[in-house]
Amino acid sequence: MEKLILIDGNSLLNRAFYATPPLITKKGVPTNAIYGFINMLIRMIGDMQPQYIAVAFDLKAPTFRHKMYKDYKGTRKPMPDDLVPQFPVIKKVLELMNIKTIEKAGFEADDIIGTLAKKFSIDTIIITGDKDAFQLVDESTSVYFTRRGMSDLEVYDIKNFTEKTTLCPCQIIDLKSLMGDSSDNIPGVKGVGEKTALSLLADYKNLDGVYENIENIKGSLKEKLVNEKTIAYISRKLAEIDTKVEIEINKEDLTFDFPFNSQVKEMFNELEFRTLVKKEIFGKDIIENNEKEELEIENILDFSEIEQKFTGTFSVYFEDEISFNFGTNTEYKIKLKNNFFDEGLEYEKLFTFIKPIFENTYNTIIVFNKKSLEHKLYAFGIEIKSKIEDISIKKYLVDYTGKEESLKDVLNDYNSDTKYPAYSIFKINTELDKKMEEEGVKELYYNVELPLSKVLFEMEQNGFKIDENILAEYKSKYENEIKYLTEKIYELAGERFNVNSPKQLAVILFEKLNLKSGKKTKTSFSTNVDVLESLQDKHEIIPLILRFRQKQKLLSTYIDGFKPLIDKKTGMVHTSFNQLVTSTGRLSSK
Repeated sequence: MEKLILIDGNSLLNRAFYATPPLITKKGVPTNAIYGFINMLIRMIGDMQPQYIAVAFDLKAPTFRHKMYKDYKGTRKPMPDDLVPQFPVIKKVLELMNIKTIEKAGFEADDIIGTLAKKFSIDTIIITGDKDAFQLVDESTSVYFTRRGMSDLEVYDIKNFTEKTTLCPCQIIDLKSLMGDSSDNIPGVKGVGEKTALSLLADYKNLDGVYENIENIKGSLKEKLVNEKTIAYISRKLAEIDTKVEIEINKEDLTFDFPFNSQVKEMFNELEFRTLVKKEIFGKDIIENNEKEELEIENILDFSEIEQKFTGTFSVYFEDEISFNFGTNTEYKIKLKNNFFDEGLEYEKLFTFIKPIFENTYNTIIVFNKKSLEHKLYAFGIEIKSKIEDISIKKYLVDYTGKEESLKDVLNDYNSDTKYPAYSIFKINTELDKKMEEEGVKELYYNVELPLSKVLFEMEQNGFKIDENILAEYKSKYENEIKYLTEKIYELAGERFNVNSPKQLAVILFEKLNLKSGKKTKTSFSTNVDVLESLQDKHEIIPLILRFRQKQKLLSTYIDGFKPLIDKKTGMVHTSFNQLVTSTGRLSSK
């Protein structure tokens, strides 16, 4: 069955803005509303499987409603500054997705949606956070109302509408004509609220019915209705969606692209939507296919000429296989044996052939994660003497993501083919060089980060000496102190319990000892360090618990924790430093 989705662009983008945490690109572009909008769009396409989609937007120009009632929507707050620039961007993204966007001077998005819903006799779903759209529900049209955030959608269709609202869809207009609508500044009848309006409609069906039976209505309500009759009918006109807007469009104009093309992926990269880039929502672009068809793989079988062949500037990929690229469409590969029956070169023999390549001081070799490669080569007696360009460091400087990235992550981020890794590394390096030039970080890369990588490699190789005798001394000392503290805590608590159990500790502190706490977890009161420190002068048990936790941490992390990491032959600990994870430039270690 054919299905059409109609999206209220202003409503959905506004909801996404408030439902999605702030997101800003490195260039300072706010993107949280766009991200939330696209996520919901992708989910709708997957769940609803529509053949057609249209997104309607409001224009700034006054509509026929403003001309009819100058204060229409007059109480609305201005759009947040960070939301304004996201509208042209989302329209650009939708254009790349081949999703039709429609806006028309003098009319609102509701009018466009209403017109399209009545124009095509197919199953239609309206996505909106505006209850005005409820009046459009009929045999073929349902409304998916965004309640809280972006994921909570409540469905209103012809089967459940009266049960949910006590009204029929057409009465939504009459309801607003009586009670008004503060969000759109529709006045309604002064003094008539929702309860009264619903009661009137239950008795008289619609606004005309109310005034046809005005003599049956008594007291102050009658007086209000009589005095406000003109306003009531103006309000009705303001609330009614125009379903006959002149829009020259065919159903086929609302078809869209899915999976999305490579231009959408590039746009997601530009907007730094890493999670979306990795989703399986992209097809193969014709240009992309042509480029990939032109790429060739040449398997290296004669290793005697490898030293002469690989000189100059080239990229290297070194994982389950080794491949080289000179910036051309040829990927040179060395197949490696995984077992006795495989074709290819034995892993150990490989290093004999590639040693001269990496020790040639005239070569410039582009790699991903220089330090990791250095460890791999060092284990087979190879010292890198060639000039090295490291795209992992370059990407950290100009395209920081806040997490540790694999080569596959980077290739996906840059829309590159994982089948030709060396070719992709070469291409990405060129792109990153341009970005480093634009952002003025070349000096930082060559004078600080790249040399630091070499220093960290040497530190990791050398390792750190651990004095096991001192560790043993401290282990005994801390265990004795923890034992002493535990007994003192039991004495002050008046019973034995598991001091490491937050739940049991909470019972002792806040129920038995009646200490006050302002923080509560789902199951009990919080006993985190902030809470305990705020109670230090309230009971002598608190300083003992804090000291107990400190000694426990030292024992488990630095005494017992280090012991299994010590090399039994050398007495050294070898860590791995990561210079590419923190936003501040600090090192992390694991």
